[in-house]
Amino acid sequence: MVKIDFNPTLTEKQTTAWDWLEKANIDELLYGGAKYGGKSWFLSTWCYQHACDFAKKHNIPQSDKPLPIGFLGRKVAKNFRDTTLETWFKTIPAGGYVAKGNPVDLIIDNRVKIHTGGLDNRETINKFNSAEYAFFAIDQAEEVTKDDIALLRAATFGRLVVNGQAINGKGLFTANPRKCWLKEEFIDNPTKARKFVPALPTDNPYCTQKYIDNLKDAFRHRPELLKAYLYGSWDELGAANQIILDSWVVRAMKAPTLLAGTVISCDVARFGDDKTIIYVFEGTEIIERVEMGYSRTTDVSDALTDLSRRHNHCQIVVDEIGIGGGVIDELHKNGRRVISFNSANKAEEPDKFYNLRAEAWWELGQHFAHGEIGCRNMTENLRQELTEPCYDLRNGRVLIEPKEDIKERLGRSPDEADCYVMGVWAVKRSRPEIQYRGDNQPKSPYNNSVLTRGMA
Repeated sequence: MVKIDFNPTLTEKQTTAWDWLEKANIDELLYGGAKYGGKSWFLSTWCYQHACDFAKKHNIPQSDKPLPIGFLGRKVAKNFRDTTLETWFKTIPAGGYVAKGNPVDLIIDNRVKIHTGGLDNRETINKFNSAEYAFFAIDQAEEVTKDDIALLRAATFGRLVVNGQAINGKGLFTANPRKCWLKEEFIDNPTKARKFVPALPTDNPYCTQKYIDNLKDAFRHRPELLKAYLYGSWDELGAANQIILDSWVVRAMKAPTLLAGTVISCDVARFGDDKTIIYVFEGTEIIERVEMGYSRTTDVSDALTDLSRRHNHCQIVVDEIGIGGGVIDELHKNGRRVISFNSANKAEEPDKFYNLRAEAWWELGQHFAHGEIGCRNMTENLRQELTEPCYDLRNGRVLIEPKEDIKERLGRSPDEADCYVMGVWAVKRSRPEIQYRGDNQPKSPYNNSVLTRGMA
C-alpha cells in the first residue's frame, strides 16, 4: 500500500463509534445527534481507513480495475458533492487516493475503490443491483427512507466473497435528529447488531461558542428543535425541518394584524408557467390581490403604479431577480418608491443565514410561531405554500431548500408564498419614521413599526 501521513485524532465519541464498527458482531452504526458534531469528518475518515485496512488485510493486488468494496453517499447527489465529498477532499490527504468519473469513484492505490453519489441518481442506484460491497456509509441519513437503502443493505450483507472468505459487511449512518426510521431502528428498538453513538457540538473540538450562541438565537422560537440540534434529543421532533408549521398559520388566519403600514409586494413571473402575484398589504393582512400571467415588464409596472396611486402612493417591493429588474427600472421612471428584493443577496445577519431569502423566510416563521401574524384573508393556496418549504443548517447558518424542490412537491411554483414573505419583510422596513401609538401598547416585535389593535 502507498504510505501517506494520515493519523487522524479522534474525539472520545468518535473513538467509541470507531471501536463499535470494528467489532465483528456489529453490522450497522448510527453516529448522530446534534448539529456540528463532526459527523461528516468521521464518516470520511472511517471510510478511507476501512478501505485501506481492507485492501491490506485481504492482499488485494493492484489492477487497472480496482475492486469496488464500498459506497459513500447522501440522498441528493448535488448535496453530496457540495458537502460530504468536499469534506472528504479536505480531510483525506491528496496522495492517498484518486478521484475519477461522474459520479466520482474514490480509488485507493489502484487496489480498491469506493463508489459515491446520491440516492436520487438512477445511474447510482443501478450499480447496487450487481454490487458486492464490504461497507456503505450514508451522510445525513435522516434524509433517506428505508426503501432508499434496501438495495444497499442487500449489496453489503452476505454478498462479497474475497479469496474464498465471506465478508462481514458494515453500514455507517450519520444523521441529525428527525422523526424517522432511524429513531425506531437505532434508538427505540435496536437489534444487538446495531449501535447508536450520539454526537454533540461540544464533542467537536472545532465548535465555537459563537456557533452555539447563534444556534440558541436562531431556534429560540422552536425549543424542541434547540433540544435536538444542540443537545441531541430525538423526541418530539415532528416536522422538524419545516420553517412554518400549519398550526401557526391556522392561528394567524383568525387573528388581526398587529402591524400598521401599507406596502405592495410583487413576485414577477420568471417563466411561462409561473404567475405574477401582487399583494397589497395593510400590516400583515392582504387587502387586495392581483394575478397576472407571464406578461411584459411594462404591463406589470403599470399595474403596480396604478395600485400605488390608489393606496396613497405606498412603497412597492419587487423581486429583482430575472425580469423583475426591468419592472423596477420602469417603476422608478414612473416616480414610484421601490424596495428591491434580491433573495441571493447577503443577509443582514450573515453569521446566521446563508442569504436574504433564508433570513426573510426564517424571520416570518418566528413571527408566525410567536403569534405575531394576522392574515384573515389568507387563501388555501397561500397557506399550503407557506407551510411547504424546509430548511437545513450548514455550518450553523440557516439555508432554505431550492425553489425548484418546493415546486416539484407542490406541482406549482410557490409564487403566493414568495410574495407574502417579501411583503411582510418590506412592511417592517418601509416606514422607519413612524412611532409606536400609546403608552399602554405592548412593544411591537417588528422593527420601526406601529403596533395597533383590531385592524382587519
